[in-house]
Amino acid sequence: MQRETKRQCFNLMLAVILASLLLCTSAVIATAQEVKTDNQQPTAEPAQQQDVAQQEQAPAEEPSAEQPPAPAPAPKRLKISWDNTLKYSNGFRVVGQNPALIDSSVNHNVGNLDDGDRAFHGGLISNRLDLLTEIDVQYGSFGVRASGAAWGDSAYLGKSHNTSPQTWNAISVPYNKFPAGTRDLVLGHAELLDAFAFGKVNLGPSTLSFRGGQYAMQWGESLFFGMNGIAGGMAPIDVLKLLSVPNAQFKEIIRPVPQVSFQLQFNPSFAIGAYYQLGWSQTRLAPAGSYYSIADLLDAGAERMVVGPPAGPVPGWQPTAFWRSRDMYAKDWGQFGVQIKMRPGRGWDIGIYGTQYHDKTAQLHLAPERNVDMPANGKIGEFFWVFPEGIKAFGVSATKSFGVFNFAGELSTRINAPLVAGAAVVPPIPGFTFDNRDNPLYATGKTVHGQISWLATLGPNFISKEASFLGEIAWNSVVSIDKNPAVIDPNTTKHAVGLRMVYEPMYRQKLPGMDISFPFGLAYFPMGKSQAIMNFGPDKGGDFNVGVNFSYLDAWRFGIAYTNYYGTAAPFLDVNAHYNMKQPLADRDTITFSIRRSFGARYTSGNK
Repeated sequence: MQRETKRQCFNLMLAVILASLLLCTSAVIATAQEVKTDNQQPTAEPAQQQDVAQQEQAPAEEPSAEQPPAPAPAPKRLKISWDNTLKYSNGFRVVGQNPALIDSSVNHNVGNLDDGDRAFHGGLISNRLDLLTEIDVQYGSFGVRASGAAWGDSAYLGKSHNTSPQTWNAISVPYNKFPAGTRDLVLGHAELLDAFAFGKVNLGPSTLSFRGGQYAMQWGESLFFGMNGIAGGMAPIDVLKLLSVPNAQFKEIIRPVPQVSFQLQFNPSFAIGAYYQLGWSQTRLAPAGSYYSIADLLDAGAERMVVGPPAGPVPGWQPTAFWRSRDMYAKDWGQFGVQIKMRPGRGWDIGIYGTQYHDKTAQLHLAPERNVDMPANGKIGEFFWVFPEGIKAFGVSATKSFGVFNFAGELSTRINAPLVAGAAVVPPIPGFTFDNRDNPLYATGKTVHGQISWLATLGPNFISKEASFLGEIAWNSVVSIDKNPAVIDPNTTKHAVGLRMVYEPMYRQKLPGMDISFPFGLAYFPMGKSQAIMNFGPDKGGDFNVGVNFSYLDAWRFGIAYTNYYGTAAPFLDVNAHYNMKQPLADRDTITFSIRRSFGARYTSGNK
């Protein structure tokens, strides 16, 4: 968390610098264009000068009705908006703990996977207050945007309900408290989201639009399976938000990073774009010991991997374990992409993409005999996470509307992609070296990915007068394993398929000012043992949710939802420490409630 705080401070400073530079550049370009326009008074040719003089001596003619005078350009105005959303939400666990997920006598690895499950026996699992604030300032075609979020969740205040000290992984706090890293993220947290400048200028018949600062960006046509698509390497995601908010789309869970980007629109049918990222950040997972955590080794709050009992029957001696050490993070540079967007006609939109990125998820590494501290502390080595670098991706996308349906598809390939593998072991050999790019210990290879999605606004039927229906089917496959095939997880398969869809009938103005909708969401993974995408989905399992949403005057919003996780219940790892590829959330069905209020202010110069 300390590194993350430093990174956020650095990103904030970088975003401010980029935004300032971009605004200055935009101002220079705009001024130059205005000067050029003012000075564009063409000089008459010698043969034309006499005619010009005669025109100046002749009486002025009234403009004809057929040729009205050109309208004056609209004056530029300063526009400022400040929007805020205050949200209260809570959640309740509605099923008890499943022994298959917490019984370490059946699977000794459960002791490294159960802290989140044991921390909440039932009842309240979240009691959260959120504030999102956004400000936009725009003058003509140039502007700045900033946003930030803050939240607190009192469910993580005080003690947890964990009653199993023998399977507790943290070393900084007792078994019935949440680790510091977990509390820092979920008990109370604030962060900068957007902080960027933007602009648009005309370059002859073309239009150049650009951004610089910290923001999130998504290419391609992904709805839900963005990590399987072209956008998968462009931004980290918030998995905690994905699990907490039913039916969240990929665009709603991507997180901002420092970057610069542009798009040059040559004409309505052809454009090119590019970006370069100036910072890297990892995907946000459910922290260890939190309700949705499926492994005590992941992300914030992960401190120790227990592998056996204490070295001796001495009171106070710790179990033998690997302790968390410093992760191998990816560099802040070396991530970029280009795209071509075309409209060849007949309603088709085509995209061609190429990107290079560093992975936002990590590979587990064990270092036995490193910094051993035995026997009392039980430390037999260290574990850490490695974030792969230098992955290349190329893809195409297409979209077209047919009646009330809009269909979209993507096909992409990745080179030097990290594959789903077991823990890599760093041998205790003096001088042994490895890295996260050219000389890795994890498995890498070539993969191919495809997905088809749809969006539809349905008309009147026997259910409702209006409804939305959207969904996506995703597929991935490993083409080749190029490095370290021996560490590939044996429970994975070459091909994987998953789908997710949402149907939501809408009933408008059922009460004065009140709109009501009933969302139904479903995910299913008929082939979920992906070798290409970590945690792609539970094999032959998934989740579904039902809910009701109320909107009053488009300012107050209320929602209630029930989420069920179905499939064969099994912990994240099997008895051989391989990924189970089943449903680790099988006993964490929830009912959630939320209420939010939006408010803000607007200002436009020249308006009374």
